Amino acid sequence: MKIFPKLNIFLNVLALQDGMHPLFSRFVLAKGDVYDEMEICFNQEGFQISGNFDCAMEQNLIFHAKEKLKVAFPHLAGELESIHIEVEKKIPCGAGLGGGSANAGAFLLEVGREFGISKEDLMNLAPKIGSDVAFFVSEYESANVSGIGEVIEEFIESNHYQYEIFTPSFSCNTKVVYQAFDSLNLSPQIKLDFLNLSSVELLHRYDLEELNDLYLPACNAYPKLLDVAKELGEGWFFSGSGSSFFRIKR
Repeated sequence: MKIFPKLNIFLNVLALQDGMHPLFSRFVLAKGDVYDEMEICFNQEGFQISGNFDCAMEQNLIFHAKEKLKVAFPHLAGELESIHIEVEKKIPCGAGLGGGSANAGAFLLEVGREFGISKEDLMNLAPKIGSDVAFFVSEYESANVSGIGEVIEEFIESNHYQYEIFTPSFSCNTKVVYQAFDSLNLSPQIKLDFLNLSSVELLHRYDLEELNDLYLPACNAYPKLLDVAKELGEGWFFSGSGSSFFRIKR
């Protein structure tokens, strides 16, 4: 199966609450040339994840998803420990594209179909695995996302576009970017009008600094981003905490 990344058309980050930054954002599924491919086989001997990952299996969000499923559905523990997952990774890590969350979401959906777990139960479980996982479990192509990623409201777009994605040779650490956001003492305001505009309207009316509250903190933490933005020129936008830029495919 093909697993596509997400893009943040806008990302409005709010002040810390209980150690977390609530957000308002528009997520879109970026169907195009960048995607992972996953194959899942059930009734195997032992649990296994294979692929060109840059982390240990125990740090993989697919592994975390399996562990959360075992806690929520202990009667399926044996079956969950008998799954082989093979992933060909093409979505870059540390790029603001939610690749790890996309893999975990696809895994949850396949397990749900195999064992008859409801979408509602999967959606309730998803935020415990990662902040972007619920969006991928929703299977929406466009959604307004709030809270810490657990509130997903489908946004119906008049048209769905393909996006061009540029990821530089370096990644951004989300924790470092949020630390930069805090150190800059920014006071962003909720842009509620963003929630009602289509994605293409947002991209036509605003620039990347206006749409993404993490762009300037990311540039503060990773000054090379400014050089990338300058080289790309106008019409490019910034996804998540970076390091990827995107635009509607021409």
